[in-house]
Amino acid sequence: MNFIEGIKRYQAEGDRYIFDMIRREMNYNYLKSPTGMDLPRPEMYVAFRLLRLISGMLATIKYRLTEEGTNITQVDPEYIFADYGRQLLDWTGIRLTVENFPEHASYLREYYVSYVFSGLYTAYRQLIGELPTLQQVYASELIDKVYEPLMVPALEYALKRVDTSRTEREIVRYINFAVRTEYFQQQVRGMRRVRRAGQSKYVDPHSRGANYAILGKYVDERQLTANQADLFRKICRIIEEDFKGGHVSDYNVDIDGIYRIKNRYIARRIGVHEGSLSRSLRKMRERLNIAV
Repeated sequence: MNFIEGIKRYQAEGDRYIFDMIRREMNYNYLKSPTGMDLPRPEMYVAFRLLRLISGMLATIKYRLTEEGTNITQVDPEYIFADYGRQLLDWTGIRLTVENFPEHASYLREYYVSYVFSGLYTAYRQLIGELPTLQQVYASELIDKVYEPLMVPALEYALKRVDTSRTEREIVRYINFAVRTEYFQQQVRGMRRVRRAGQSKYVDPHSRGANYAILGKYVDERQLTANQADLFRKICRIIEEDFKGGHVSDYNVDIDGIYRIKNRYIARRIGVHEGSLSRSLRKMRERLNIAV
């Protein structure tokens, strides 16, 4: 089944083979591809774009190797093969390449001690794609963690909508654009954009409780006057009721993503004028020495 047929099967029957096809191509080492970005199969262009979306995550692999005390040259097959090749050239005059390795394999097995030949043979198999490198193993583990929960929904969105009567190039271009757009929308779905003091960012809203939502810090109501404490408790009951029912659309979110009250909404729920509530809250802040 080719790429276009896989899309058609998914659209018509829900056949999900196309997702396995794309995930498999995400194991390809695009950075060291001898043909650059002139890739032989259209699904490889989609896989490459998906990898670009998580390039920041993939870049952390080198730090993982460092934390494990692994010298990158010890696990890089190109370095290993080139290092052994230089030694072999100096000692025997044989110029070893990936292409002529099979020709010299028997001699090398006798020339090197077993563990050295084993390392060289492993590097050769990694270079021809028979074995994954340690970096590829770690990359595959990372991709598996994000592919199903984050990338597949974006792919579903794109593959359901792409017009398979278009050219292969147009299909790939549409999928890559739609996937990227949907992927980033998923990242902020359920989040809220906050602008404060020149800052603007998306935050994941959460609560620190009704008490915090009123004045932005935990307040001991015993420090308030009797009337202030009564108002404070009344507001807390409204907030707790809203939070329990998931009714949070009428609340602000601060730069840290924490729910805060909107005076207009709370005033309406209590049955007072917004200006009156604002003055009462300002007096609470002054009494508690809380900066506005």
